[in-house]
Amino acid sequence: MIRINLLPHRAEFRQQQIIEYIVVFVSAIILTVGLTFFVDVVTTQDLEDLQVEHAGLEASNKALRKKIGELRNLDSLRQDVEGKLQIVDELQAGRFRSLETLAGIAGLLPENVWLTNFGDKNGEIQLNGYGESSQAVANFMRALGRSDLFNHVTLSVDKSARVESADVRSFSLAFHRLTLAEREQEEKSKVEGKKP
Repeated sequence: MIRINLLPHRAEFRQQQIIEYIVVFVSAIILTVGLTFFVDVVTTQDLEDLQVEHAGLEASNKALRKKIGELRNLDSLRQDVEGKLQIVDELQAGRFRSLETLAGIAGLLPENVWLTNFGDKNGEIQLNGYGESSQAVANFMRALGRSDLFNHVTLSVDKSARVESADVRSFSLAFHRLTLAEREQEEKSKVEGKKP
């Protein structure tokens, strides 16, 4: 009978298997380290790109905040200018309204009536003055009432007074100045009232 000694062959096979396991293990470690290094490089690059992008967005955000602040300042400045322009327009309208009012009163003022004070608050007019007689003051009131510019003429004071050794009547009148729309409405109602 022939005897074959397989022990050295097995030992050799086991050594070869151990070497293969070690090679696979070392290869796996090298591959893992390499893969980890690659992922780290890619992640670091992505992080740097994100940081650059973030810095750009922050700078853009800062510039936009500055522009928004400027726009808010412009908006408040625009509102301020519009308010001032509105005041100027109101003053212009008031100036012409006052001129028309004074011209209307001056045209209706009889020779024997003198004015000492004039006030106009939003179309409500106050007049103070002196008249030669109560009849002169009444004529002035009737003329104001018949005018196309004024209505609701009321006498609040009518009393005797002495001015430079002359006996006169001191009076105080209040009446309303008609706006253009009110005048047009009155004209319309007068025309409609005259129709049969």
